[in-house]
Parts: sequence; C-alpha cells; structure tokens
Amino acid sequence: MRKFFFLLSLPLCMTAARAQHVMQVWNNGQCVFFPIANVDSVRFVCPVTDIYLSQESMELKEGETKQLTVSVYPIDADDKAVTWESSVPTVAAVEQTGKVTAVAAGSCVITCRATDGSGVKAECQVTVTKAGGDTGLLTCPDDNHPHAIDLGLPSGTKWCCCNVGASTPEGYGGYYAWGETSEKSVYNHVTYKYYNGQDTDGDGFIDQNFSVVNIGSDIAGTGYDVAHVRMGAPWRMPSHDQQVELMNNCSRQWTQQNGVNGILVTGPNGGQVFLPAAGNRWYGELYYAGSGGYYWSSSLYPSDGRYAYRLYFYSGGWDWSYDSRRDFGFSVRPVRVP
Repeated sequence: MRKFFFLLSLPLCMTAARAQHVMQVWNNGQCVFFPIANVDSVRFVCPVTDIYLSQESMELKEGETKQLTVSVYPIDADDKAVTWESSVPTVAAVEQTGKVTAVAAGSCVITCRATDGSGVKAECQVTVTKAGGDTGLLTCPDDNHPHAIDLGLPSGTKWCCCNVGASTPEGYGGYYAWGETSEKSVYNHVTYKYYNGQDTDGDGFIDQNFSVVNIGSDIAGTGYDVAHVRMGAPWRMPSHDQQVELMNNCSRQWTQQNGVNGILVTGPNGGQVFLPAAGNRWYGELYYAGSGGYYWSSSLYPSDGRYAYRLYFYSGGWDWSYDSRRDFGFSVRPVRVP
C-alpha cells in the first residue's frame, strides 16, 4: 500500500470555522480532517518504504574491497538518497558510494539508511579474515580470534577456535537457550521465549496449556542462530550431523589449557581445537563447570519439539544426546562450512 505524508502550511490561529477547504486523511483506519486555508499550500510527499542491498552478508580478506549496491523503493519516492556507515570502521570501512574495504580481521555490520526521515534501513553482515586466509590453519596462529581451524573432516567443515562470547579458546563464553541469542539471569520453562503456557504454582515449570513455538527444524544461519547473529556470516551453529562427524573422525583428550579443564580435539590431519568444560546454566546457577561440557547443535529433535540435539563430554568420554530441553543454557562452538 502506498504511504503519503501531507505537509500543510497553516497559520497558527487557523480554526475550522475560518477554513475554506478541508483535507480528509486516513490514518491507521481512522478518518482525520485537516482544515486548510490555501489548497496550494498542500504538498504530497512519497517516503521510502524499502531498501534492499545486493548482499546481506559478505566475507573479505584484509585489504579486499567489494561494492554494495542499493535498491530504494518505491521507484517514485521523493527522496531516494541514502547514507552508509560501518559499526566497526577498524574492521571494515564503507564509502558513501557503498564501496566496502576490509581493514582488519573481525566482524561488523554495514548499514544503509534512507535520509528522508522514514527510518528505513538495510544491513549487511561483514566478516574479515587475515590476508593469508584461514584455509589450512591447524591451530590458532595468534590472539586475533576467532580463527577457523581445519581438522581434516570429510565435509570440509572448519571449527571455530573459541566459544560464542569468548575471547580465548579456553574461555567459557556465553550460555544460551536453544534459539535465543542473548544471555539471561534465569534459565527455565517460564523464561524461555519459545515455550508458551502458565506456571500456576511458581516453580519455574509450565504446568498448564503448554505449547512449543516452532522456529524451525534446523536454525543454522537464521535469526535464531546465536553464532550467526553475534559473530556474523559465515559463522553458524553446528548441525547434529557436524557434531557427530567431529566425534567419529577426531580423538579426544581430557586436559587443561591455561588452567581450564576441557578436551583437546585432534583431527585426522593434526588440527586441534580446545573445548572448555563450561558446564551449563539452569535457573540462576552454573552446574558442572570444570567437569563437563554441554554444546548446542542447530538441530531440533524431530520426534519431540521440546528437545534439541547437543554434544556433551566429561573426563571419561563424549557423546551426543537429544534429551536436552531447549530452555537450558548451554555453550555454542561455531563452525564454517565450505
């Protein structure tokens, strides 16, 4: 539906009784009448309603450039001018022509915004890697995390060196309920965004009219994927199949890294990543930190929408499971796919 703003030049002392003309305007389904003294003072303005970029995400190496193009709608908008900005110019800079230049490894968001006051904007997630690229990295080369580590897996999947929200490989990072993209102080049925119903006795469990919100059978790369949302493309949560591939093709050693318990995972090509035993969060407490690790996959358990697949480990072994309720706070270790 076309939207119009009506700009009127009316004397401050104008009253309906003195007006020779009245303008009828529909606003949110209601008819509003504006008295006007001079029809020539009325101007119709067609604002911007949509902005589309040529890419919603891009990956660049340091020093590379790429041109973003923009389409502004409607075609006959009065003011189609836009402005460009980068959330982190030290990672990627953008010119007012839409030309993006990669500066240093990291992630940022390029925003294109209409200047007509409509508030319409579009965004592009930008990931910058070091000039040499992450291809073939077997371990972290420096402290400029994150890195994509090649473990020699059959699918070519590369695993991140750090958890989501962590600044080092041994850092616990954040804890997230499945499909949620921010941390919280309490994890249970009631605080989980995607369970509905009532907790009649106040114990944190929904015991009346329980239902599950369907956000997809695999949330990798979507707005429910915390790795994709917080770190940008091409990072994403691993699928259940990718977690199983990791366990079937790699060895595991319970060890410490900088005083933190966890497992050192070694691929068939000698590549290594460390997964800290970060435990999990339930209600307002942290459980099993230092003795176990719980890592979400992006995959829903198909037979019961209350549950999602996850990887877990302890000093004696590792395995996958589908019996984890989605409202628990678990770690997430991102991956990149070929």
